[in-house]
Amino acid sequence: MLWATGLRKTPKLSFDDIKTLSSQGFFLAATHVGGVISFGAGAISFTHVLKATEPVWSALIMAVCFKQFLPIPVYLSLVPIIGGVALASLKELSFSWLSFYAALLSAVASAVKAILSKRVLDGPPMGENLTPANMFGVLTILGFIFILPVSLAIEGPAVIKTAFASALAAGYTKARLFTLLSVSGFLYYIYNEVAFLALSEVAPVTHAVTNTVKRVVIIVVSILVFRTPITFLGSAGSALAIAGAAGYSYAKGKYK
Repeated sequence: MLWATGLRKTPKLSFDDIKTLSSQGFFLAATHVGGVISFGAGAISFTHVLKATEPVWSALIMAVCFKQFLPIPVYLSLVPIIGGVALASLKELSFSWLSFYAALLSAVASAVKAILSKRVLDGPPMGENLTPANMFGVLTILGFIFILPVSLAIEGPAVIKTAFASALAAGYTKARLFTLLSVSGFLYYIYNEVAFLALSEVAPVTHAVTNTVKRVVIIVVSILVFRTPITFLGSAGSALAIAGAAGYSYAKGKYK
């Protein structure tokens, strides 16, 4: 819409540019699919605790695949994040393996997507008007192309119709459903676009840690609003993972 109205300059990319961005589009799609599956199979708070491991995956992938290493104290600051997630998962009342694996898939895919996207953002200019905001728009379109055939194969029109009918039977009106889906989609897109703007300014691991801090608010709100049950170990693990994120920020600033 922004491109069509001229409010934002339309990016101009070659076929080779599109091929280069297709991997990021795939991992963007995997990030969203894993998150949605995990939300559906378990508690929102549990999913976000697991997705808080993204900084660990970012650091690991950068070291193994790109030979980019961080100072030892920075790596050590990631240990509480791993321990916190382990504690939170140990006695999670709404634990399910599907939610666990899907959330980890989302965290790993998000880390890979951020690293590959950062390399493009920091590299030579690609095409015309490929700003961070426009880049996310392009990746969203590519991700949609990857997801569409799989979605139609697994959840065809009949499944969608059944889900829609179930929602209406539960008391939702068509207008209410349309409003909720529209607002949710709009806010989710804006959040991810802002995240890409942030990624253009910081390193992938730092970006992943800021995502972890963001999840603190989501975890607290989900517990308060949805009355999600949480054990003492779950609370302690969440707090430890959050403290690890704060420790990372301190270590990264001190040991540059």
